[in-house]
Amino acid sequence: MKKKFLKIVSFVLVFALTITAYMSALDFKYLDSVFKFDAFYELPENSVDVLVLGSSHAYQGINTAVMWREYGYSAFNLCGAAQPLWNTYYYLEEALKTQTPKVIILDIYYMHYSSEYSESSFAIKNTYGMKWSDNKKEAIEVSFDHTTTGIQYYIEALQYHSRYSDLNKTDFYPYQANKDMYENHKGFYCYFRSEALKERDLSGVKYYNEVTDKTMFYYRMILELAKSKGIPVIVTAIPFDAENYHQGIFNTVEAATVGVYDVAFINFLTDYKAAAGIDYSKDFADKQHLNFMGNTKITRFLGDYIKAHYDVPDNRGNEYYESWDKDAQVYYNQLENYQATHKQNITDYVSVVSNPRYTTVVTLATADTKKLSICKPLLNLIAPEFKGKTGVWIIENNEIVYFREGLEHGFSKSYTLGRTDGVLVKSVDKVFEDGTPITVNEVYFNKQKKSSIDHGVNILVYDNFTQSIVDAVYIDFDTGKFKR
Repeated sequence: MKKKFLKIVSFVLVFALTITAYMSALDFKYLDSVFKFDAFYELPENSVDVLVLGSSHAYQGINTAVMWREYGYSAFNLCGAAQPLWNTYYYLEEALKTQTPKVIILDIYYMHYSSEYSESSFAIKNTYGMKWSDNKKEAIEVSFDHTTTGIQYYIEALQYHSRYSDLNKTDFYPYQANKDMYENHKGFYCYFRSEALKERDLSGVKYYNEVTDKTMFYYRMILELAKSKGIPVIVTAIPFDAENYHQGIFNTVEAATVGVYDVAFINFLTDYKAAAGIDYSKDFADKQHLNFMGNTKITRFLGDYIKAHYDVPDNRGNEYYESWDKDAQVYYNQLENYQATHKQNITDYVSVVSNPRYTTVVTLATADTKKLSICKPLLNLIAPEFKGKTGVWIIENNEIVYFREGLEHGFSKSYTLGRTDGVLVKSVDKVFEDGTPITVNEVYFNKQKKSSIDHGVNILVYDNFTQSIVDAVYIDFDTGKFKR
């Protein structure tokens, strides 16, 4: 009887653990919303000195890494994609349960939102990350039209139980399957790309556009709540491809704020545009969001403003804030990766190949050893004694972990990168247009070909920290050119 009982208990425990793991895999893990709260709840109490609230304009426009490295301010971007002001209010309520920020930065882009409820997909993103409480219940109640949706949004499993087709490796590992990158996440997301926008002059817009009662109500609720806690607020319009209509909205918000609440109002589209120095030809990732150059400028302006007007400590060197140091390193690693993709010659590229954070795969093939002089700086680094015409090198942690000289029919070499990625180098038989047979080394990353040239050098660079390809370049021996 005792053995039977133990078997039943064991079965129940295994079943419960299996169901828990199953539901955990299916749960939403949006980086732009739900995952932010996962990271926020892991913070030490009262460690956030600068709390950033608002939409994607804020979590891509205010760079927590720059805020930390250059000012020592422990900032967290507790923002949501397409977030209405009512969700922002409940985010603040939730944040104040464990944090007492020295200053709040409030993004007002979504003051223009005219609907009573947001789309269900965004409402899910902006409520499901919160732990269950009366606060979350109220957030759900104001986010969904319950006359048409019923009660299903109170039960999260009803929303994500059918996500089977969407599952990927990040669903089965903690920290988005990359602990190094996301364990210390502070809500900031950055684009390393550039889109030129046409700059508009909105300074002549003096009229006022209507803000809905619901939006204005929760905007005032945010300011009132901050006031009741004695927390100063910086209200800001972060640069985007704004039109006259948006400025009319911001005029209305400013009129409802200045002289009514003791807060700073910083509109980077008009009054503070010149001081911020935003370049519309370079500083945007798209029409809505700043890139790494733009968010650095906005962050430095706000960092200087906070330093001049508020008592926020510089916490660099304090072990209690160690996670901010680690999170900042993520951004600066990504920035270094971006800079690597803009090296324009093989001499400069030697510094990339020698970076200990990277795994680099190099293949070389030439019919004329005199051509090797083109890549002499690279060969001096990876193979100073090499005198042949073909070779394969894999360099990890600045050391050669694999080398093969020459070509062999049927040759293949696979190598694991990161947690689950892989690179494959293999010999492939080809025939030139004139009928001459040739065997070349080709490089594949997760089954996709990444080598571009048969007669020359191919270089594939993989970052073991971000677990992603940094760059794929080649040197064409026939032209001598360094290309991507």
